[in-house]
Amino acid sequence: MSARALDRWRLTLPLLLPSLGGLAYLTAFGAPAPLIAVNLGALALALAWVLFGRLPAKRNPRLVLAGAAALALFLPLLTGPAIGGVARWLPAGPMSLHSGALLLPLLTVLAAREGAIGTGLLVLAGAALVLQPDAASLFALGIASATLAATLRRGSLAVVSLAAIVFATATFNAGTLEPQRFTEGVLAEVWHSAPLAALALGGLLFIVPPLLMARDPHMPRAEGTALAALLWGLGIAAMLAPFPFPLIGYGAAPILGFGIALGAIAREAGHRARNLPTS
Repeated sequence: MSARALDRWRLTLPLLLPSLGGLAYLTAFGAPAPLIAVNLGALALALAWVLFGRLPAKRNPRLVLAGAAALALFLPLLTGPAIGGVARWLPAGPMSLHSGALLLPLLTVLAAREGAIGTGLLVLAGAALVLQPDAASLFALGIASATLAATLRRGSLAVVSLAAIVFATATFNAGTLEPQRFTEGVLAEVWHSAPLAALALGGLLFIVPPLLMARDPHMPRAEGTALAALLWGLGIAAMLAPFPFPLIGYGAAPILGFGIALGAIAREAGHRARNLPTS
């Protein structure tokens, strides 16, 4: 296997391992077969993108893509569905995709490569999330922006982080959504019947991806740490309130979203691998 192919396979692991843990949870706790099939199909598509997908090599097309991702966060306000007073989902045939979990990972990775434009993209994304409103995604955006601010030493990102966390706090109880089994409350449900399994599942979400990203010598530090922080933010929000658990619970959007983002990093990983000195 070539070095470039090995780099891409390595970059699948932060997505693959938690998602496999989620599939094991869904199977063990009796989730309906269609839910398992959705996660499995999303994982197959995401892995294919990480291994074989490509983003535009030039900066301007990447900026257009990032801008489109930020603007797409406003689409739920126009297209619906609106449930319980909130509009956080993009229609995708017979199902709906959570807009924040789908689009924020790629947007975070692309914004990390830019200066003022990157900050502006995150501000635009935050505005869309406030209007939806989506406190979990706002909180995750705040954590990711704080990580980028510390890594890139960019004060404007610290301001974005603070604003996102303030608005997340203000909208935390927005909406009247009923908690959905297999999507929300995952770790609490598993803990009641199998505490060790809950600890393992929590480790797959909160510990394994950041460690894998931090130890990958080909992953750009700012992008890897920000993506891990975004995953942490979504996971912490899901533990504090009935928000969807990313990767380990039912939901195609976070699997596809983090897969698309890791595929965007994979292009950079392959480029760096070709330029590493040989011994």
